[in-house]
Amino acid sequence: MSSCEPLPTSAASKQKASSESESDSDSSFPDHIQSLLNKYDVTTNGFLPEGPPLEVLPDEYYAPWEELIGRLPESLDAGTFREEADRLPILETDRLKTEGEWRRAYVVLCFFAHGYIWGGSRPSEILPPPISIPLLAVSSHLDLPPIATYASLNLWNFRCVPPPSSYLSGLLPPSPPLTPASSSSSPSLTSGSQQPTCAKFDPTDLSRLQTLHTFTGTPSESWFYLVSVAMEAQGAYIIPTMLRALQAIGQRSENWKETTTKALRELVKCVDAVGELLERMYEGCEPMVFYHRIRPFLAGSKGMSAVGLPKGVFYDLGPAAEGLGEEGEERVQGERRKGKWMAYRGGSNGQSSLIQFWDLVLGVEHVSAGNSSPHSGSGSGSGKKKEQQKLKPFHEEVREYMPLKHRQFLSLVSKMGRGKGGIRKAVMEMVEAAEQEGRELDGKESELQKAFQDATRALAGFRNKHLQIVARYIVIPSRQAVPEGMVRKMMGRGGGRGSDMEGKERKEEQRERVVNLATASSGLQLRKEGGKEDVKERAGPELTGTGGTALLPFLKQTRDETLKAGEVGR
Repeated sequence: MSSCEPLPTSAASKQKASSESESDSDSSFPDHIQSLLNKYDVTTNGFLPEGPPLEVLPDEYYAPWEELIGRLPESLDAGTFREEADRLPILETDRLKTEGEWRRAYVVLCFFAHGYIWGGSRPSEILPPPISIPLLAVSSHLDLPPIATYASLNLWNFRCVPPPSSYLSGLLPPSPPLTPASSSSSPSLTSGSQQPTCAKFDPTDLSRLQTLHTFTGTPSESWFYLVSVAMEAQGAYIIPTMLRALQAIGQRSENWKETTTKALRELVKCVDAVGELLERMYEGCEPMVFYHRIRPFLAGSKGMSAVGLPKGVFYDLGPAAEGLGEEGEERVQGERRKGKWMAYRGGSNGQSSLIQFWDLVLGVEHVSAGNSSPHSGSGSGSGKKKEQQKLKPFHEEVREYMPLKHRQFLSLVSKMGRGKGGIRKAVMEMVEAAEQEGRELDGKESELQKAFQDATRALAGFRNKHLQIVARYIVIPSRQAVPEGMVRKMMGRGGGRGSDMEGKERKEEQRERVVNLATASSGLQLRKEGGKEDVKERAGPELTGTGGTALLPFLKQTRDETLKAGEVGR
């Protein structure tokens, strides 16, 4: 048993589930469904770990990492992080023993990578060996890209905290613990130690969650991550329910229509409950803080030409050997270095296995590659169009950014039921059969059709809520003047290998202009003129997501594809 008792399958939905579903505990599912969940690391908390993630690497060898990650916000704010990261020793990964330790190392190194890339007035296109070498090794072990992902920012970046004794007695409500666990005010953690045991761990309870790490040290950033953690936990209970429905469809069992109808009705309640948590974003995350201070750190290196990463990021593995150049060597900033240019999408909720699970179960098909971003580089005309057509759909591509077992699970789910197409395919076949027989749908068939349409509408409604969040946290701030206090925060500092520029003029330009996802996607440009900070309005380009997508068109298309999936029958 972990230090915090995991959430029972029915607990996440206890306020939302109907009385009909209260009996659907783990024991009510066939053994092979439960073994399937176990095999693919789908826990009673869904795609979250069974217990809280490891907070500190137990081997003192990794103390330099832990010491720096523990004061990451302060180091970034002071403008010293790049220099400090350059001075880190290049640590080997052979001392990482458990999967929890590999995950912990991945979280730490991903925060280092994004702190280094985006932690100055201009992005660094070089990631130094103390970060790139171990990050590539850890990423290879976990079969994840060497970039901040939904897993590193959310799934493996939280802790549970025990409720106050007054809360246990029901005397007072809990107060939300929003300060990152890694802040200087946090209790010191000795090798391998964890937080005090929780009475009952409910990851849907935002008041009992803390982030382990943030870039900014702000309550807004903690809240932003924790809302996603709670959403994942809230949706956990529906996973075995929908698997049972797909199983009934695939086996063409006698009661498959009733089983599927019941599951779809429960899915509507689940999606609505998760949507309510999404709307709680407004409670603890300030839009201007998110847009100007948090969001730039979440950007990837793919489709980011306009912000100074036309080739992505060079993962530097050290100086090249003397002599002839070899494969895997590049001339970077006048030096021949070992390494490789790589470009990856940034972390986004598109990498949530839960939301993609809903799509696959319902049979919602997404076709956009998501690369219509104005920041994705040059090229136009028919050649560019053909290139886009060869790309994977965005939702399929970002499965590669999910933990290995989770994407394997989604691949399996996509083949369940009657093959690709999920429940939609079964409902379509049912409707078509009735039409061929020249009859109306019977009662059970009509109920199933309606339940399916209700479920797709619920998911489209969830995506509408996401669009509203985007409007409030990205679109509106992009059109507003930057608050005076935030201007100083945004002016940035340089430092580090990746910020070196050729000539004094480039260095002077670095001090004069901040370039990141916020300034490049905004109708505002931050500059120093006459020794004073000034914000000047300009015509802003189309907004770009942290994953490199053309934000609003992509999200609207995703919503519309969800609605279209519900168009079955008369």
